[in-house]
Amino acid sequence: VIDVNLPISGSINDPQFSVGGIIVKIIVNLIVKVITAPFAWLAGGGAEDLSAVAFQPGTATMAAGADAALDKVAKALQERPSLQMTVTGTADAAVEADAIRDAMLEQRLLTQQRNEALRRGSAASAPESVTPDERERLLRAVYRDTDLPDKPRNVIGFAKDIPPAEMEALLKKHMRISDDAARQLALQRGLAVRDALVAKGLASERMFLAAPKLHAPGQDDGAWSPRAQLSLAVK
Repeated sequence: VIDVNLPISGSINDPQFSVGGIIVKIIVNLIVKVITAPFAWLAGGGAEDLSAVAFQPGTATMAAGADAALDKVAKALQERPSLQMTVTGTADAAVEADAIRDAMLEQRLLTQQRNEALRRGSAASAPESVTPDERERLLRAVYRDTDLPDKPRNVIGFAKDIPPAEMEALLKKHMRISDDAARQLALQRGLAVRDALVAKGLASERMFLAAPKLHAPGQDDGAWSPRAQLSLAVK
């Protein structure tokens, strides 16, 4: 069912005037828009494109506003049971290198914190994130336990006590970011979107998770950003 609001004006005495031609042109344009930008169509034909879910660089945490966009996607798909969707997580090891290193360091600090809680026998109460008050102490512990070839040392060979910012820089310097690590990040992004939509009431059998995709610099003309890509198909 296509309901088109068509406000037009003109003289019906003009031999060039043709309502049928205008209607055909609008319907053709509408069909082209649905084919080329289906998620914009799902949003009601406006400028908003729901085909990409943004993520914070280096992480599988969705960016601000992504959850509200997924609400619209879930609602649109619930109203159209003949549609199914594929989610493709993406990542870029080069563009996101610094952010991935930041995330890797935070994970190491969190692991250090959990290991300390295990040794104390209080793992159940271990925090899920590193608190600002504990961060420097945990950083020093991780730095101390990490074998780095260029640690500053004193005259007798012991590692020098250096500022936290220098510790972070040295730790990150030796973190290697492989394509496998970036691919795993892309996979986690796809899973995060799929799980979020299932939590919003979409049936899991209507959603498919594609193989994670690595973006390469220069692969497209636009500025790339961390995302999961959505695509539609008819059952």
